[in-house]
Amino acid sequence: MAKKSRRARRQRASRPQSVPPSTTAAPTSQPVDTPEDDQVDVPAPTAAKQVDFVAEYGYIVGDLRSMGIIALAMLALLIILALVLQ
Repeated sequence: MAKKSRRARRQRASRPQSVPPSTTAAPTSQPVDTPEDDQVDVPAPTAAKQVDFVAEYGYIVGDLRSMGIIALAMLALLIILALVLQ
């Protein structure tokens, strides 16, 4: 799963459409208003919620136990077959 990034995503600048020369406006000499600081306001990180892993992932213990039993049974079967086939 990809990690979530806190960095603000840049929006793609759309390509300017070709505009007929008769409709283009003359450039103005007025200054463009720009924000003083270039920082994006990022909300403060919140405290992580406490997760009860035993209640949330309790079924995993049962699955691991059953996989272990199956693995031991297969290992025992391989050992028995090795002894019989010699």
